[in-house]
Amino acid sequence: MREHDSLNQVAFATLYAQFRSPITELDCGRKCAPYNENGVPFCCDTNHTVPSAYPEEWQYLQTSTDLWHAWQSEDDNETNRLQSIAPSGHTLIACLGHELCQRNFRSISCRAFPFYPYISEKEEFIGLTYYWEYEDRCWVISNLEVVRPEYRQEFIAAYEVIFKQLPDEWENFRYHSNYMREIFAHRRRAIPLLHRDGDNYSVSPISGDFRRLVRRKFPKFGVYQIAARLPFPDEL
Repeated sequence: MREHDSLNQVAFATLYAQFRSPITELDCGRKCAPYNENGVPFCCDTNHTVPSAYPEEWQYLQTSTDLWHAWQSEDDNETNRLQSIAPSGHTLIACLGHELCQRNFRSISCRAFPFYPYISEKEEFIGLTYYWEYEDRCWVISNLEVVRPEYRQEFIAAYEVIFKQLPDEWENFRYHSNYMREIFAHRRRAIPLLHRDGDNYSVSPISGDFRRLVRRKFPKFGVYQIAARLPFPDEL
């Protein structure tokens, strides 16, 4: 995509084609679904997370597939609350269900989850970190070492395009990154980062200093932390 292109429907079709690699070699939904009471992967369950679409992306999806519809909670107050905190112009959406997923038409928010682009205190897009609210549910967050290099590269390339064409998104993720630093500083925790250089680091939320993470140092959470301590980790 050239710098002067805009993110119209054609551009989103191109973006989808370029950001399509799976996060891991295996189906991570099969890892977390057994721990959800309804057997649905947490990222596909709107009781846990509601995806959103950019305005032009929503137009593209509506004209290209029957997979998506505008999300509506049974509680109008909940619908209004979530819509009010969604980024400006974004539409909250829901799909037909994980068993009917059309992978070519997954939204950008679906492809990115559980990650978001991390903007450093020096105003640099340096890699991926995750939405920490899902630490107790998302299997990938407890197994960051399995994230495929191709996925990381495509994620970074996709958001380079998005930031170039949608400056408000830079502000959105700059704010979110700063908020994460505040939260993790309060909790005295380092921020796990999948850096764009291909290595993985823990980042001090106060100084911004990096420390390389090796596989055994990746933190695990919730049931995945318990499972990792068992003789056969998949038996829980």
